[in-house]
Amino acid sequence: MTYNLMRFIPLSVLPLMLSCGVPSEEAAPALLETQAQALATGTPASTGVLAFLNSRSTTLAVLDFEVPLNALTAQSIIAHRNGPDGVEFTADDRHYVSIEQVDAIAQVGPAALATLEAYVRGTGRVEMPLDEQVGTFHGVAFNLAEARRVVAAANTESLAALQNTVGLSASQAQAIVAARRIDHIVELSRVAFMNGAALQGLKNHVALAPDGDPCTGPATCQAGLSCQGLAFGGPIAYGRCRSNAPIAGDSDSCSVMRPCQPGLVCSGSESGSPEGICRPAWMAGTFTNYSDLALPGSTVQLVSVVGVVGLATVPEDITVVLDLLHSSSSNLVLTLEDPGGETALLWNGPTEGRPPSRIPVTRGIPRDGTLNGKWKLHISNPAGQGSGTLREWSVKLTSRFD
Repeated sequence: MTYNLMRFIPLSVLPLMLSCGVPSEEAAPALLETQAQALATGTPASTGVLAFLNSRSTTLAVLDFEVPLNALTAQSIIAHRNGPDGVEFTADDRHYVSIEQVDAIAQVGPAALATLEAYVRGTGRVEMPLDEQVGTFHGVAFNLAEARRVVAAANTESLAALQNTVGLSASQAQAIVAARRIDHIVELSRVAFMNGAALQGLKNHVALAPDGDPCTGPATCQAGLSCQGLAFGGPIAYGRCRSNAPIAGDSDSCSVMRPCQPGLVCSGSESGSPEGICRPAWMAGTFTNYSDLALPGSTVQLVSVVGVVGLATVPEDITVVLDLLHSSSSNLVLTLEDPGGETALLWNGPTEGRPPSRIPVTRGIPRDGTLNGKWKLHISNPAGQGSGTLREWSVKLTSRFD
């Protein structure tokens, strides 16, 4: 199971909760980042914006009225895409390949980029973890899981239930029913008579989370579920609702040649053991930071953070995966820090050479330490030589109960 966490969010959107990312299908206390980081080329937000702008269904009318952008900005974006002849579907049409390319167009600036990102997030065009913030609508903030549940309720609850159970006015309930099918939270927010009270009522109506959705404590999950993996050390502690039902084959031994039963993962094998133990699949996850972190020729240590939530209490397997470009990577020293402050020397470039893209952590961090919370990758360059970019990194974990 993969969770892409610590996704960067612009200042115009509420901070992510120990997110970072996920992910993938599915976050933890978040750092508020800048618009430039949110839309760094290669991040999920930038990928969503570029795909939206390259789609031929994204017409001038969509940009002007639906997003909405300033009319001149919308015209400039379409004109650039259509190429010098100004006609779409001809040989000189252009394809947007980077946010820098979009930003260079006349009339496009930070406000337009923020509006585009908010729209693609709200309409589901950005891959994000379930507890990453989609946006704020009529003053009500929604993460992805909440937005999905609210949209589902808007599409399925009867007119009577919308009024009598949710507490909407007759006009609001009738407008929602008339608007069906509602595809996303942006569309719902624009239904006639919609306001903050109505959206908050819908959000409260679906407050109890199902299996796998974010939770903040024992009373926030549906019946038969418990809130596991609350983040350690974050301003907002989020976990995941998990089923307590037993799974056949749990705790059986396993290996590469003897995989676990469906619904289970083999935990422990990536730490060098020839055998592992079958654990529920939710006890494993990959958490990614699309950092696009510049690594200048400097001796200053840099830190990138990944938020981990929803696992059991202590780690078994810990593997770091790097997407790192550097002109002198053999000078780099990489250290991993767990949420409890324990550290492991991942790689010592001056003595070990160029770091590989995948590093199993078999030293330093104890297997009875803190698991859910902020994991930090420290990057130092003692010689101050060379430069590059940490494009993204992931920490891949399996876990167990202490």
